[in-house]
Amino acid sequence: MTNRRDYHKRTGKDARPRERYVRLLEYMLASAAWQALDGNSRALYIELARRYRGPNSNNGKIPYSVREAAKALNVGRSTAQRCFQCLVAHGFIRVSKRSGFSMKGRVSTEWLLTEFPDDTQVTLMTASKEFMRWTPDNSFHSPMSGTNSPMPGP
Repeated sequence: MTNRRDYHKRTGKDARPRERYVRLLEYMLASAAWQALDGNSRALYIELARRYRGPNSNNGKIPYSVREAAKALNVGRSTAQRCFQCLVAHGFIRVSKRSGFSMKGRVSTEWLLTEFPDDTQVTLMTASKEFMRWTPDNSFHSPMSGTNSPMPGP
């Protein structure tokens, strides 16, 4: 029977399973973009970060649908969709693969956390950290807000 020390020497890995956690660094929490997020958007980012498995693993391939987010956050689907839009507008996440009802199969949208490097790229890339360049004046504006209804009145 081998002990843990021998296993570690042979494989370079610890014999114990590691506890999973979500790391929120101070520079990100102090950024203007994070301060501008509402509570639901912050909770959604943490839920997305829970699915990230570490360097060279699945960043850029993190599946998460609006329905899953709505269920996890205990909010409606439209609120969950707005949270995704808010995180994209503030630079915390980016869509790496779109999905929808028109696509064959049950595939959810795949996301990339900009805090970490893109694991789908062959070459070594650094994290874009787009949220650090966000300023309140370039916030998200829906093209439909403030427009008149195209339907004629009675």
